[in-house]
Amino acid sequence: MEEKKTLILGGSLQKAMAGDFALDLKGLINEAWALTQKTKWVMVQAMLLVFSLALLAVLILANLAQFKGLDLMAPNVQLMTEILLTLLTAPLITGLMMMGINHAVGGQSRPSHLFHFLPKALILSLSALLVSLLVELGLLLFIVPGLFLMIACSFTLPLVIEKGLTPMRAIFVSIRVVSFKWQQFVLLYLLFALLFVLVIATFGIAFIWVGPFYYNMKGVLYRDIFGVAVRLTGQDGASQNGESIFHA
Repeated sequence: MEEKKTLILGGSLQKAMAGDFALDLKGLINEAWALTQKTKWVMVQAMLLVFSLALLAVLILANLAQFKGLDLMAPNVQLMTEILLTLLTAPLITGLMMMGINHAVGGQSRPSHLFHFLPKALILSLSALLVSLLVELGLLLFIVPGLFLMIACSFTLPLVIEKGLTPMRAIFVSIRVVSFKWQQFVLLYLLFALLFVLVIATFGIAFIWVGPFYYNMKGVLYRDIFGVAVRLTGQDGASQNGESIFHA
C-alpha cells in the first residue's frame, strides 16, 4: 500500500495575509526563464488549444447572434459575448495557471492538464466573472484602479483551486496580498506589457517564449507567496509520475 504524504513548498497563506513574504524580482525572473526553457513547448500547445477553443466559441456566438438578427457591433451584444467567453474559458485559463504552478514545484505537465479543472467549471466561471466585473467597474470609474485590480486579482483562480477558497474570499486574499508589494507587482506587469509589445512586433513569434514565461512566472510567484501543497507517494517521497499538482 502506497504511503501518501503532503509537503508544503514555498510560502504560506497565513504569512502571505500578514505581508510576510519577499519578492526577489531578479531571482524570480531567472527561475521562471529557466523553467520556460524546459516547458515552453507543452505550454505553447496548451495555449494554442485555449486560443483555438476561444476562437471557436466566438464564431459560434457570432453565428447565433446573426441568426437572431442581432447587431454584432452593438455594445450589449459585445458585452454578452465577453461575459460568455469569460465563463467558458475560466477552467482552461485555470489549467494554464496551475501548469505554471506545477512547474514551479518540480512537476511535469501535459497539454491534457488544461482540462483537469472542468469538473469545477461552475465555481471557476463564477470567480472569473466576479473578477471581470470588478475590473470593468474599476476601468469605468477610472483607468488606474481598473488596471490595479487586474493585477491584484491575478491569484484568484489558483486560490480557489489550490487553497479551496470561495470566490469572494479568493478575490479578497489576492487583492490584500498584492497590495503589500504593489510597487514590485506593477514593475513585473510592466515588464510583461513590454514583452507583449515584442510579441506584436514579431507578428506573434515571440509568444512562443513570452506566453510560457508569463505562466511560469505566475507559478513561481504563487509558490513563493502562498505555498503549494504537493502530494507525495511512496517511501522515497517522490511525487507520483512526476506530477505534483495534477494527481488523481
